[in-house]
Amino acid sequence: MGGWNTRRRTLGLVLSGGGARGAFHVGVYERLLDDPRFAAGPTVLSGTSAGAINAALIAAGKTPGEMMQFWRGIADDPPVAASDLFFRDVARRLARLTLEEAVRWVSTPRALRTFLWRARNHFPPRPGGLLALWVEYLLTDRWELVSRLLEGVREPFLADTAPLRARLCAEFGGEKIPSRDIRLAINTVDAHTGRVVRYVTAGTPFTRSPDYLIVDAITVDMVLASASIPLLFPPVKIGPHLLWDGGLLVNTPLAPVVALGADEIVTVLVTEPPDLEPRPFPHLGRAVERTVDSFLENAYNIDRKLLLTRNRLARLERAPYRDVMLYEAVRPARNGCFNAGSYLYFERHVLEAMEAAGRRAATAWLAAGPVVDQLEEPAATLAVC
Repeated sequence: MGGWNTRRRTLGLVLSGGGARGAFHVGVYERLLDDPRFAAGPTVLSGTSAGAINAALIAAGKTPGEMMQFWRGIADDPPVAASDLFFRDVARRLARLTLEEAVRWVSTPRALRTFLWRARNHFPPRPGGLLALWVEYLLTDRWELVSRLLEGVREPFLADTAPLRARLCAEFGGEKIPSRDIRLAINTVDAHTGRVVRYVTAGTPFTRSPDYLIVDAITVDMVLASASIPLLFPPVKIGPHLLWDGGLLVNTPLAPVVALGADEIVTVLVTEPPDLEPRPFPHLGRAVERTVDSFLENAYNIDRKLLLTRNRLARLERAPYRDVMLYEAVRPARNGCFNAGSYLYFERHVLEAMEAAGRRAATAWLAAGPVVDQLEEPAATLAVC
């Protein structure tokens, strides 16, 4: 079902998080601008993590070519620095725990008895059995060692993002994002409360929720917070909040573009559609990928169902809501250049392959209609067209 018509609508663009897969957004955006139906570009933008970076670049007026130049710069000179303190503490703690465990084995026979008791599950010996035995022993009898290791590391992140902040400031010509007339939403999570914090550049009757903070301009720190993957990067302090990656709860932030007034929405996901064949996973990498993908898509599916409820209410007399047209999401084809490691695979040729995958996906999406997302309801029941 084609959803586009000649009436001018307020276009919203939603960009999901996905690390290096953000290059896919660029290919999609480039192809959308080539189509007369979307050539004017979005009026409302919402992004998380890599999507927040791309949303900020688009709001600042960057072309797809300039956006890819930014991502290639990330590949050529990654703007992060591994924390010396983190790895020094890890090394010291491991050495201390190893020594303490050795003393424990020598001073009491209980440790050896427990270990040998667990060994019965791995007899007769098989390749990989010794490593499996040690892991099983750790999980079942000495898990406290993991807690003690973690508590002995003072730095709660692996890498510092100060170089990335400097790179973003250079890209935008300062700490504020020049968003022109675009309504922009950047999505984060409060590290202490676990609540979503959304920074938006415009107020509407639907941004009165405590989740929304209306600001004069989006800043580099807000974008950096949205992209600060927990444990990998440090959280960012903004006002009373200590913030990190919004992908924890709102990886594909659909709600803000609705709240900011979009009535036609294009969503770009970086997760492949699931394999509908109920067959076993071929390897661990695929199992990890599907686990991460399912986690990241959950919040989007919740937002889609809420939008269905809104559209139902919009049909009621004097309802405070308007009809919202949501297109089926643009997403990569199956078995493309995406795998479990591609979220953090920032090599130049991989980013360029992802950009090309975005162009192909958007071309197919446009050729198909684009199709209005029926939100799992028969077309006759929707008030979206």
